[in-house]
Amino acid sequence: MPALSLDLIRSHLNLDHSDDDRLLTHYSNVAAAWVAAYTGATFDETNALMIQAALLLIAHQYENREGVTFANPYSLPYGVTDLLSPLKDRITGHVAEAS
Repeated sequence: MPALSLDLIRSHLNLDHSDDDRLLTHYSNVAAAWVAAYTGATFDETNALMIQAALLLIAHQYENREGVTFANPYSLPYGVTDLLSPLKDRITGHVAEAS
């Protein structure tokens, strides 16, 4: 079962066939896991920022089967980290003084 619905993924990719559903399911699960690892929060399929970031990752993985190409030297599509930054747990190293 994909983290996001296949209908939503196909709409985002402008696909009108189900030939790649197995691959899209895999990409959806990978994107959800990446979003969760990046933010430090469980993937929430009702969170618009997480959904959009996952859709960008899925589209990038679907269109670019290799991690980095000469045409696209970046491993993540622009905007994914920007969308997820507000959700990310921050670790600053600051330790509060005991009261």
